[in-house]
Amino acid sequence: MKANLLVCGAIAVVIAVPGFLIAKDLLSTPSVGDCARPIGELEMDETDCASPEATYRLVKEETKRSSCPEGDYFVQTTQRARKTGGKTRHCYVLNVKEGDCLKRANAFHERVMCGTGGSQRVSRVTGGVDRSLCGDHEIRTYSEPATTICLEKS
Repeated sequence: MKANLLVCGAIAVVIAVPGFLIAKDLLSTPSVGDCARPIGELEMDETDCASPEATYRLVKEETKRSSCPEGDYFVQTTQRARKTGGKTRHCYVLNVKEGDCLKRANAFHERVMCGTGGSQRVSRVTGGVDRSLCGDHEIRTYSEPATTICLEKS
């Protein structure tokens, strides 16, 4: 009986460890400069910036008591290890170009085909912060890197 339990336990470890390592690789946390796709409710997964799923790019991590720079960043806050304490704020900008279409999905934007119900087309992306460039369209501005994105109904 004990031998059977030991064998079963060894088999479970042999199966579980590689499964954990594979799952960890599949869901990797972005670093500054990496692109990301939203998963779940408020999580981000690193992905290739050329992928249609790469709707966001991580531009800054704040570990002090400060917040993200001035702008319309998507902010993800994570708890740091107990030893260091505190929280880390991950500051994401939209990873888009003119002509892309987005739709709100929960707290995130996701890239969709233009004309999809409720979608918005990126009509302008400029280097610099100038809210007057977008007229009465929806605007996203970021101070770091200085960017203005204009969104209009598609």
